Amino acid sequence: MSNTTDVRLSLSRLVAAEWLKTRTLRSSWVCAVAAVVLPIGGALLQGLAYSDSDFAEGMTARDAMTSVFSWSAALAQISIVVLAVLVLGSEYTAGAIRVTFVAAPRRLTVMAAKALLVAAVAAVLAALSLALGYATAFPFLHHASLTGVPFGTVLGLIGGEVGYCVLVALFAFAVTLAVRNTAAGIGLTFGAVLLLRVVLAVLDIWVAFDLTSLGFAVAADRVLHDPLSAALPVVLAWLAVPAVLGSVTLVRRDA
Repeated sequence: MSNTTDVRLSLSRLVAAEWLKTRTLRSSWVCAVAAVVLPIGGALLQGLAYSDSDFAEGMTARDAMTSVFSWSAALAQISIVVLAVLVLGSEYTAGAIRVTFVAAPRRLTVMAAKALLVAAVAAVLAALSLALGYATAFPFLHHASLTGVPFGTVLGLIGGEVGYCVLVALFAFAVTLAVRNTAAGIGLTFGAVLLLRVVLAVLDIWVAFDLTSLGFAVAADRVLHDPLSAALPVVLAWLAVPAVLGSVTLVRRDA
């Protein structure tokens, strides 16, 4: 009997169960489609801009590609964050989380399965959106003679943007775990990733310290370029604080 229970509650089984729940939600598909369509639209607009010789003057092929990937990732990130929040927040909103914990009493293992699913889905959606976005912009870049970037460089740029989207998705999931609310999870995540970056940049003018390096967005970007940089503890702190707070609450309180 114990062996059957162990198999039923194994992490791989829980990930499969979470994937089944996620792909049966209409909102998940809406977010997934938006995560792909929005970057394509953004890449198309950028491609049209690069078709203007005055706009593209003085720009290298790497600069153009980096710009396309950055905009595509930024647009995909919006839907990916919403999806990451919904993976957990929708269950709290509907009260279905209680049923989940009845079927799988090991709550932290359930959260680990959800986090793995969020990371995997974010990586796939980000990679797909970047690839399709670049394919959309490529004819315009080719016309402007802004192609010819080595394949290894292309993969490196894509990998960096995909990694950033995964980190943001995990942060959104951790925040939702802490607040147990979909709207609050989305609002706090975008506030920390987007708004706080602007606020810290403004405060930098008055303070003799690089405050922007303490923000999640800047620190995550630096870690992806240099994993052993001083920004690593900052990123870990941003991820760990809401995750630990949410986990403690999850274990000590009723769902």
